[in-house]
Amino acid sequence: MTPDTRPDPDKLLALVGNDGGDSARRRGRLKIFFGANAGVGKTYAMLSEARRLHSDGHDVLIGVVEHHGRAETQALIEGLPIMPRREVVHRHVHLSEFDLDAALSRKPALILMDEYAHTNAPGSRHPKRWQDVEELLDNGIDVCTTLNVQHLESLNDVVARLTGVWVKETVPDAAFDAADEIALIDIPPDELLKRLSEGKVYVTDGAHTRAADNFFRKANLGRLREIALRRAAERVDAQNDALSAAMGQSEAATGDKILVLVGPDPLSALLIRHTKRMADRSRAPWYALYLQTDRHETLSDNARRRVETHLRLAERLGARVVRLNAGRAASSILTYARQNGFTRLVLGHTTQPWWRSLWGGQSLSQKLIAQGAGLEIITLNADTPTEAKDTGSRFRLTTSPRDYLIATAITGVATALGVPFRAVIDPDSFIMLYITGVVVTAARYGIGPSLFASVLSVCAFNWFFVQPYYSFTFDNVSYALTFAVMLTTSLIVGSLTARLSLHARLARRSEAETRLLYDVSRALSSVSTPEAIGQVAQRQLQPAFDADIALWHDGVQITGEPIGDPRELGAMQWVAQNRQIAGRDSDTLPTAQGLYLPLALEGTRLGVLSLTPKDRTRQFSGAEHLVFETVASLIGGALQRARQTQIAETSRVESENEKLRNVLLASLSHDLKTPLTVMNGAVGTLLKMRKKLPREAVDELTALWNHLTRLQKFVSNLLRMAALTSGQLKLNFEPYLIQEVAGAALARIDAQKGQRRLQTQTIGTVPMVRIDGALIEQVLINLLENAIAHTADDGLISLTFETDADRVRVRISDNGPGLKPGEEDRIFEKFYTYGQQTSDRQTESTGLGLAICKAIVEAHGGLIYAKNNPSGGASFIFTLPVDYR
Repeated sequence: MTPDTRPDPDKLLALVGNDGGDSARRRGRLKIFFGANAGVGKTYAMLSEARRLHSDGHDVLIGVVEHHGRAETQALIEGLPIMPRREVVHRHVHLSEFDLDAALSRKPALILMDEYAHTNAPGSRHPKRWQDVEELLDNGIDVCTTLNVQHLESLNDVVARLTGVWVKETVPDAAFDAADEIALIDIPPDELLKRLSEGKVYVTDGAHTRAADNFFRKANLGRLREIALRRAAERVDAQNDALSAAMGQSEAATGDKILVLVGPDPLSALLIRHTKRMADRSRAPWYALYLQTDRHETLSDNARRRVETHLRLAERLGARVVRLNAGRAASSILTYARQNGFTRLVLGHTTQPWWRSLWGGQSLSQKLIAQGAGLEIITLNADTPTEAKDTGSRFRLTTSPRDYLIATAITGVATALGVPFRAVIDPDSFIMLYITGVVVTAARYGIGPSLFASVLSVCAFNWFFVQPYYSFTFDNVSYALTFAVMLTTSLIVGSLTARLSLHARLARRSEAETRLLYDVSRALSSVSTPEAIGQVAQRQLQPAFDADIALWHDGVQITGEPIGDPRELGAMQWVAQNRQIAGRDSDTLPTAQGLYLPLALEGTRLGVLSLTPKDRTRQFSGAEHLVFETVASLIGGALQRARQTQIAETSRVESENEKLRNVLLASLSHDLKTPLTVMNGAVGTLLKMRKKLPREAVDELTALWNHLTRLQKFVSNLLRMAALTSGQLKLNFEPYLIQEVAGAALARIDAQKGQRRLQTQTIGTVPMVRIDGALIEQVLINLLENAIAHTADDGLISLTFETDADRVRVRISDNGPGLKPGEEDRIFEKFYTYGQQTSDRQTESTGLGLAICKAIVEAHGGLIYAKNNPSGGASFIFTLPVDYR
């Protein structure tokens, strides 16, 4: 196997899943029982598997299962635990919904959630049931659910074209593709029609005949069955491709990259779904582009909302959304496509009005085809069922009536300025007054009032400045051409001025967003505390968005007015826990007053930013969401920087304290070592003459000698600890058998073990290790003395050697009282003593032995840790690298 073909371990681990590891962090597994349509037996199959798992001892809970009065389904439900639903009152109607919070509190191993595409009642945390399932999975709960093929988002228009029925409840393909297992439930159309005739297929009340005649036609059922089988096969192909890529055996990439153009018209939804299916077949990345030209400002509110809806649809289906500010649509699209390596361009095609054809005008699709050399351009006509008929106006000519009144007033002012001079100045000169008025109107109030002012100016000029005055007749026929030229000039100048003013407003808006991000970034770079960061966020964002700003850091609100509404606090806490956006104009908790954005960086939870508009009817646009997310990332980075600064400062102080402590310890140890040696020698000399001394004096000298010995050992430990922590100790690495080193240690502590039993065990073949034998012997001595000190006189101490991959593991176990909760990490700290010694030895712990063990083992590149034994007592384990030389 060459490095080029070596499997990617990260990809393989991702494919294997996350069954292992900490259950608290494990993501649950999703199994979807997938069918072509209702009645194929998805719920029956799901309940059958649930009963099997329940009989095997698994914790299975029914969250939502709809039996619709079918006896065989009810029989499968009996005996399985069912979670009560919560009651929701909406417009005086009582509804029962899945209780998400109760399920998270109960936290079963597996929960059944029928009808994956179900729409929740208003006021629920999530609008859709599939979003409830996502939260269950994020909290480590396995889920089984059911889904029909017509509820897949990318196939929505295909099913509508086939059956003539638009399915409103859909599930993003990304959620379907992310499922751990898909169980395809399939029966022939004839059998399904038989089940329908027997009343075993649920249809809405009063719709049985219509369903049988329309949706449940045999041709439709066969086609839906084919679509379901094909979609399941595509998912299997995608999984095989992912496995092949992880194994380094993937086929050559097609090199395709697809760009779909999105707009406000309903055809965009069909384009997005078509492109999704095309990308899946080609296994190519795809992007959704919205060109934000001056046309965007002239769209109606409904059209703008449709644009945001289409972009969110593209995101749900897996596209990367791009918003591009540009002037000329065709050239901007082609430039972006070529610069970013797109090979296919998908867009809608509409028939040009006859009057544009007369003037040689081309549609966007025609311009792209004419200029898009080297690109594969795919156009779709709106010949399929659509969800809406309104496409929005191209220009918003009807603005506020006040704007037209002001346009009338401006025309009146131009007239009033010219009337006093009409007897002395040529009438044609007054045309410039009116054109000036049209320019002012266009610049301030847009194209609609400017067109109105153009027509009104021609009428006023004829009425006041062309003889005979105060009539719409004229003596000179040439004035007809003058009026036509004046009207044309006014219209052209007005429209160009309005367009230029619109571009200027767009530029100012873009500049304002850039200036805001720059000011926020610069202000955040000069502060280093969470409180100061919160003040910056409030000071910069509140006036920019006319919204109340609040910031939470580590669960504490550090800026903004305190929020007392439990629903708002619940939204904030949900965002902090799940690190996903929620609140108004989002898919989660959309009824909340504020928009809540998570502040997270590199998987670290930092806080939550909320924006609550002062105008409660205001809706945040998709462009504003992008700005909010950018600002949130800047604030998150600042909070992370503040946290790292605080940690670095704390580490620096601790490091300085540690250095000072080591210097003091080394100095103190050196100063004590010589006098202690002299005193110990003098006491030893006196003890040699014990026969000449009274017994009381001998006892006192013996006690003094013991204390001096302990003090000498303590000073030696201090010196060794100072040498280890300062890095001055040089290790003498040599190959050793760990059993030989352990034998020397056992010989040295043999006199201390008393009546305690000490046994050794070697599991398997233990290879040699490259170590400093004297230091590892000291580690073993310290651990054995620790075990002796915490074991009764008749206790048992075991010493075990085994191999774990490329390391040798040594375990010293005792049957003493064990460790208290939380002591597993602290016992290796300097001067920390634990437990209660059961030994009758005269020595007392100084809290340095285990700290020295930790320092020596880590200097050898090993690990050391402690834990309680299931049968009582404690085990101290350390590992050493195997010597492969």
